[in-house]
Amino acid sequence: MAGGAALRTVEVTNQYKDSYGTGCLIAPGLVLTAYHVALPGEGSVAVRDTASADFTEAVVVWENAELDAVLLKADRALVGAGLGVVRWGELVCDYPGRRPVCSMTGFPKAMRRRASSRSEQYVDDLKTVEGIIAPHTGSRSRLYGLEVDGAVPTEVKNWQGLSGAGVFCNGVLIGLARLVDRQWDRTLMVVPLSHLLAADGFTPTVAAHTGMTPSLQPADLRPLMDNAPDPQLSSTYLLDPRSQVTDLTGVNGLVRQIEQWCKGPDRIDVAAVTGLGGTGKSRLLIEVLHRLTAGSGDQRPWSGGFLADHPSHTDYQVLAAASYPLLLVVDLAETRLPQIRDLMAALASSHEGAVIRVLLLARGHDTWWPALRRHLRTRSVGPIGHAFTLTADNALDGHNPEDIYVEAKAAFARRIRLLQQAGHGDDSWPDRVVADAPRLYGAGIEYTTRQPVIYLHIAALADVLAHANPEFALNDHPMEVLLANEVEYVRRVAEARLPEGTVDDKLLRTLVTAQFLAGARTAQDGRAAVRAGFDIHHRGYGITAPPDARQLAALDDVLTAAYPATDGAHWGAVGEPLAAAWLAEVEADSGEEFIEAFLQHDSLATKQRHQALSTIARTAQDQPGLAAGAHRAVAADPECLLPLAAQTIAAELGTDQARQWLTGLEHAVAHRAADQDADPDTYQWAHNLISEAQQRTAAECDDLELLIGEPRAQEVDPQEEPDRESGPGAPSVDSRLVLVKPQVAWHIRYVVGALGLCHLTLVGAIPTAAALSTSIRTDGWILWLFIPFNVCLHLTVASSFGGRQYDTIPITWVMPLFAIGLTTLSALMVEPRWPAELPPPWLLWPALLAFGLTALTFAWRFWFGQLQDTRR
Repeated sequence: MAGGAALRTVEVTNQYKDSYGTGCLIAPGLVLTAYHVALPGEGSVAVRDTASADFTEAVVVWENAELDAVLLKADRALVGAGLGVVRWGELVCDYPGRRPVCSMTGFPKAMRRRASSRSEQYVDDLKTVEGIIAPHTGSRSRLYGLEVDGAVPTEVKNWQGLSGAGVFCNGVLIGLARLVDRQWDRTLMVVPLSHLLAADGFTPTVAAHTGMTPSLQPADLRPLMDNAPDPQLSSTYLLDPRSQVTDLTGVNGLVRQIEQWCKGPDRIDVAAVTGLGGTGKSRLLIEVLHRLTAGSGDQRPWSGGFLADHPSHTDYQVLAAASYPLLLVVDLAETRLPQIRDLMAALASSHEGAVIRVLLLARGHDTWWPALRRHLRTRSVGPIGHAFTLTADNALDGHNPEDIYVEAKAAFARRIRLLQQAGHGDDSWPDRVVADAPRLYGAGIEYTTRQPVIYLHIAALADVLAHANPEFALNDHPMEVLLANEVEYVRRVAEARLPEGTVDDKLLRTLVTAQFLAGARTAQDGRAAVRAGFDIHHRGYGITAPPDARQLAALDDVLTAAYPATDGAHWGAVGEPLAAAWLAEVEADSGEEFIEAFLQHDSLATKQRHQALSTIARTAQDQPGLAAGAHRAVAADPECLLPLAAQTIAAELGTDQARQWLTGLEHAVAHRAADQDADPDTYQWAHNLISEAQQRTAAECDDLELLIGEPRAQEVDPQEEPDRESGPGAPSVDSRLVLVKPQVAWHIRYVVGALGLCHLTLVGAIPTAAALSTSIRTDGWILWLFIPFNVCLHLTVASSFGGRQYDTIPITWVMPLFAIGLTTLSALMVEPRWPAELPPPWLLWPALLAFGLTALTFAWRFWFGQLQDTRR
């Protein structure tokens, strides 16, 4: 954090007024500083970044004397070259257990040093100041009070020069250093950025010079949140709903419904928002969040955003201490059910803050939502009675396809010009970007009906790009135009990082596809995905030596730079629907072998295979041909991939899609089972699992998870150490222990369960008979207490051995032998006439009880699962 702040730190001087201070680089060439430092209108202002030797003249592009803030514009090639656009934020929580450290870097007078031991010249050196901001400090003066940690100057005046420094929290800019509190030498007063964003002219000025409209995010919650993508001249960025390039159309009624739900009386509530891909679910929620964060009248503004799929920590109780009402959005909720359960468990157990609303985005809710709602109600989490549906017709409500297409084309052209103006292009990017580009792919768009709005946006963007680059117009389909532009973008990134002449477009396309499928939470995951993609791309070319590690690292660097992570993961990915079309191209070019080979590659971790299957299942809803490769991969390695495929079907697919996937898996498994080298037992087990899943799907059951236990997304691979922090909101069970339910046919589960119940009945009946055959007047009443004790003893043995793995050492057999021996002694106290043809009772009873206890143990394992250590 301090390192990033230092890179953005500049010196600001007005030589005419002999004024000097610090500034913060918002983007290359754009500096935010204090008004009393720059003194605009009273002489020339100059700036110098930490990498430059000379000052560069700057001009004022925005100023506000009341807020003591000013924006300066300098040559971006000389000041801050190569920096990205800063993120804007505010502090929304007061959770002492995770109060983040804030920092600012500047040039205070106390750090002025001689240039050398004998020189009379002085240089101003950098100083990073760290501290804590308690949200209520300075609230009435509408300033943040940063309480400094560490050394402070002996005199207050030695703080001079630090004014205008940017204050960062978790890498997000939250304020501008303004003054020193003379009564508290350890407190620096900071202007919150929320005041600047609300000031006239500030937001459009920043957007004009960065290509990105500034918006506040909860800086102290950043480890838990997903962020908007960095501005780039790529099709992925332009289509990303979080980029907010196009306006939201036709859903004002639904926006108002969700707003009304958010403002309900309950402290915590959860709802689902469903709709087909491309109907605008994410854009809808961004609009809701924008309206809530704007506030109205005396109502306190909201905060929030999209919950990260890979948060840096899972201490969700931070959210329960929010000072602002929070709206949390979980995208692809059907794939993240364990995370949602953990989140809501933490919020329900301790909630002392403001109102919290959680919206779950998914394509459908007929499978996962009813089961999740029942689970959350048992935890007393809100009423959970709402589900909102977004259809393709909603976007056309009050609009026609022609209007949406024309407005989108103008919006794309406007944003592209902003990006070019902000320096995101290069010399190869054409200047022919116009809003009235000829209608090539949008021809006949006015007659389009009942189509997701994303297709109208794709046609509009394709026409803008095809006019700017006539080579793109040679493509037959608008999606091909967008992919061609994406290839150009990735090539520009690669050419800047790879040796000249080594850029391979087809290899990059394969690697970007692998990146999209497998993801990478850690650098190790990134290396695995790159290796898998590289090997499959060169499959069949007869490579005699493994690829050079430096070559793979360079390719990893290209992918990370082209698609940086917006959450805590190693990298991001190309966006849908571009990714689906790209995956279809790569699969076709490989002879329909890429997906099958990728899922079976040895370098991938279990969670990466699971994510790949989940991604393929999702994209196959629009590209059905992609499912065949996944089915063949599962059939080739059912022990590894079939449980993962079953989890995907159970949690993420609707009833119709689940039936199609199960049918495809059944045919692929049957075809592979016919091979001579196929293991009959393995494929019989696979056939039984698929058959039971088909039966439950036909009955429209929502408990398919019972087939395969808890989702494996919670597992940690043996070779990888967990890197998430634990906290009160984290699961209480050791993350190395996974609940596993054996895959057995349903009739076996019921038969073994019935035998277990019969055994419990028998161990209750034996001491009952012994008690009835004993005189109550003496000591027989003690035997009545033995009845529940004996039943509980056998149940304890069964649950212990059925629900957990034990080492095979003699001491682990003491408890079951004790239970069997004690029950046998009770049976021998009963004195009925024993048939001579039967074995003696002292031999028969132990054998019968051992069989029953074994049945009860396996019944527990089949019905409730067994905790297994992933290190074994």
